[in-house]
Amino acid sequence: MRTLLDLDDDTAVLIRQLACTEPDCPPLETVVVVLPMEGDARRWTLHRPADQITEDDLRAALLATPEQHD
Repeated sequence: MRTLLDLDDDTAVLIRQLACTEPDCPPLETVVVVLPMEGDARRWTLHRPADQITEDDLRAALLATPEQHD
């Protein structure tokens, strides 16, 4: 994600694998959060375990509108 977004070293990237509790959701999902030093955080949820996510999956997530968080 850091490479795909060309992020600097001061921008934090968090990746968490979580149990998905929503109906029709796979048992595990992966949440990627980008926290820049300045500006809004961005978050993407991928509905698969972290070890199954490919670079193509990340690219597809980036094309979707990220969820904005303050």
